[in-house]
Amino acid sequence: MIDNKTKPIADATKSMDWELSDARTLFISDIHLGSRFCQVGPLLDLLDRCLPQHIYIVGDLFDDRRLSRRFRWTADYTRLIARLFDFGVSGTSIHYTPGNHDTFLRSFAEDYRLVEIRDSFIHQCADGRRLAVLHGDQFDVVEKRMRWLSELGSTAYEILLATDRSLNWMLRLLGVRPVRLSRNLKVGVKKIVQRKSGFHDKVYQYAGQMNCEGVVCGHIHNPEMQSLDGVLYCNTGDWIEHCTAMVEWPDGKLQIIRADELSGQRRRRPIFHRLKRRLGESIRSGTATTVGEPKPAESSPNNR
Repeated sequence: MIDNKTKPIADATKSMDWELSDARTLFISDIHLGSRFCQVGPLLDLLDRCLPQHIYIVGDLFDDRRLSRRFRWTADYTRLIARLFDFGVSGTSIHYTPGNHDTFLRSFAEDYRLVEIRDSFIHQCADGRRLAVLHGDQFDVVEKRMRWLSELGSTAYEILLATDRSLNWMLRLLGVRPVRLSRNLKVGVKKIVQRKSGFHDKVYQYAGQMNCEGVVCGHIHNPEMQSLDGVLYCNTGDWIEHCTAMVEWPDGKLQIIRADELSGQRRRRPIFHRLKRRLGESIRSGTATTVGEPKPAESSPNNR
C-alpha cells in the first residue's frame, strides 16, 4: 500500500527563508465565497504581500451550494475579486481549476486572457519538476457516486463550525484554550474517505499518467506535503479554518505558509496603485508602457 510509504516533508511549514514578495507561484484553494465561515480577510492580507508570476486557484473559490440557497456577498468578496483582477492586469498568469463546489465553471473552460479555466493544469517549477494541478474531487468516490452524501456532509460541517464558534466564545470567556471539533472531525472523515476510495493510489497513478513528479490539490481541507512512493503530494489547505496556501520560491522549492505567520513579512503597496504610479512615471518621461502586456515566455513555460 502506498499509505505505508507516505513520508511527510519535514520543512513543509518551517519559517520562510525568502521574502513573500519573492514568491514565484502561489497556490490557493477552498476559499468558499458564499459560506459565512470563509475567512477572506487573511487571504487579502496574504495577497497584499506578494506579486507572483503565477497564481493557481485550485478549486472551490465559490461555494455554489451555499450561494444557490441563500445568496451572500460581502465587500471583502468584491475586494478579493478586484485584487485577483489587479494581478491579472499586472502580468501575473492566473489559472483556475474548478472544484466540486464551483463545478458549474467547468463548462466555461477557456483562456480568458486574465484568467485561464481548465479542469487541470501542469505547472513546471523553476527547478524543472512537473506538477499536476487539479482540485482533487476527481479522486473522491463519495463526491462522484454519492453526491447526496457529500451535500449532507457539507451541511453537517457548517453546523459543526457554528457550534465551534459558540463553544469557543464561551471557552475564551472562561480563559480556556479553544477546541477545534469541526476541524478534527472533518480531517478524520476525509482520511476515512481517502482510504476507502484509494485516494492516494489514484493521486499516484494520475501523476504517472501525466508524467509528473507531483500533484497539487485541495478538496481535503488539510494542508500537507507528503512523498507518496516518490511522488510529491501537496494539499494547499483551505480558507475556512486553516488559512493556508502553498508557495513556490524562485529556486523551485515548495512550502506551505499559514496566514497567522505573516506578521514579520513586509506589506506591499496595492498592485493597482503601483501600476498607476509606473504608468504615470512612463508618461512623464515620454516612454510608452502597455498595462497588462504579457511577460516574455520563460524557458520552462506552463503546459496544459
